[in-house]
Amino acid sequence: MLVTSKDVFWIVLSFVILWIGFCVGWATFYIAMMLRNFWLVSASVKKKMDFVDQILNTIKNRVESTASYIPPLMEVGSKIMEAINEKKKSDAAKAKKKRR
Repeated sequence: MLVTSKDVFWIVLSFVILWIGFCVGWATFYIAMMLRNFWLVSASVKKKMDFVDQILNTIKNRVESTASYIPPLMEVGSKIMEAINEKKKSDAAKAKKKRR
């Protein structure tokens, strides 16, 4: 079976090629698993970012809808303050008239 040293060389070379193939296959498997984990993590991060974006949009819409009510409320408030000031002035004028 092993007649010359060349035969031993070919057997050893075949084992080396077998081990190299095994290592390349193992490395390919681990790289594929790392890429899969990276994809899962990025999908999870994307879900969380979408959730945060949805919350921020909801808050923005609520603030915008609340902001649309502020000008009329300010107008009503200013009219109430004017009415209170007029009432105070008229009460003060009545008090002066009574003193005389």
